[in-house]
Amino acid sequence: MSFELQAKDLELGESTGTFLLETLDEFRAALDSMTPQAKRHIKIFTQELEHAFYDRAEFLDQLTPLFKNHRGFSVSILLKDPNKAAKLGHRLVELQKRLPTRCEIRSLPREYEEMTDEYMIVDDQGMVKRFALGNMRGHCEFRSVPDAVKYAREFNEIWERSMPCTELRRLAL
Repeated sequence: MSFELQAKDLELGESTGTFLLETLDEFRAALDSMTPQAKRHIKIFTQELEHAFYDRAEFLDQLTPLFKNHRGFSVSILLKDPNKAAKLGHRLVELQKRLPTRCEIRSLPREYEEMTDEYMIVDDQGMVKRFALGNMRGHCEFRSVPDAVKYAREFNEIWERSMPCTELRRLAL
């Protein structure tokens, strides 16, 4: 069975196993299956807020109801290079404008610029990880303990040292 079909049946925090992701469709299936299962938060660490992953109507259609259905739900995004999103626009940037206290994008501090990982963590339980920008290799785990917890702790540490992404604020002018 292909991962795209299998992903629909995977449950956050319950389904075990590491699933290798090697195509854009597999990454999208992982994101689209994990996202609507979130209840508390989604943390995204990204190099350039990949349009093929996060700037899709399907992704936003799954993300938006979470703000209504789960009080206190939030999205935190650490972004290394905002230039592409600033130049081309991005649905998550628009979402941040509408929900600034619950969806925030921050710039990666200089001391972390050598990091090449990209990942999305859902409720500190599930994780979709890409090994490097431009590389369609990675994995996902719907029950990723202790890795999701470890990466979430690292994310939180970097988040505390980061600043709001001013390059994307200019889009509001």
